[in-house]
Amino acid sequence: MDISNATALASAIVALVAPALVQAFKKYIPADYVGLASLGSSIILGVIAVGATGGFNHATWAVALAAVVGVAQAVYVLVNQAFGGKLSKTQISD
Repeated sequence: MDISNATALASAIVALVAPALVQAFKKYIPADYVGLASLGSSIILGVIAVGATGGFNHATWAVALAAVVGVAQAVYVLVNQAFGGKLSKTQISD
């Protein structure tokens, strides 16, 4: 694989940051679009991370991007489950 260490590190950081951003801004996202916003933010941040580290110069950039999205979504689900759903849109009090 041609994924550089910088791309792998940036992808890992983004994969952990994307779910935190969604949680921070969840109260501003309509309830029906929270999942889509989570997926979209991980894709956008993943593209930025791969592009910033020159990852698009390699043939395996899609693998790095898929890893970012997969890990970000897994972290999002695990954190939400760990808190017993208290982080869901319906549980947020204004």
